[in-house]
Amino acid sequence: MGRLTMSDDEVDAFLSEERVLRLATLDDDGWPAVVPVWFVWHENAFWVWNLTRAKRTERLQAGTRCAFVVDGGEQYVELRGVSGRLTYAFVDDDAVPLEVRTGFSRKYFGNDHPVEPADHHQWIRFEPSTPASWDFRKQYDQGG
Repeated sequence: MGRLTMSDDEVDAFLSEERVLRLATLDDDGWPAVVPVWFVWHENAFWVWNLTRAKRTERLQAGTRCAFVVDGGEQYVELRGVSGRLTYAFVDDDAVPLEVRTGFSRKYFGNDHPVEPADHHQWIRFEPSTPASWDFRKQYDQGG
């Protein structure tokens, strides 16, 4: 593990706190299309309550490759994040864990009522493969 790499526990804590995942898919011309999405980090996966009319939905349904980055910090010495490739699956509402639906509502809507099914949204579970992490705070904590 590199000097600036986060441990698994540090990655879990970081992804549990952050609010925006930048999701990259490939557009029809093969160019990256990057969008910010809200997510819940649960059991080593990102859970996104995806807007079905978004262009990314059609690309994901067609099997496009995708990647992500979640980052935080404002000053150079505070920068940290996780990035990598993603595998994914669309998940029926009744198969989404209650912890995910409640966590999403708590995180973004400020209440404990689980997100209810909606015709214009569908859950997607994204699992990182070969993620890379960094935490620039470590170079200063270690006298770097």
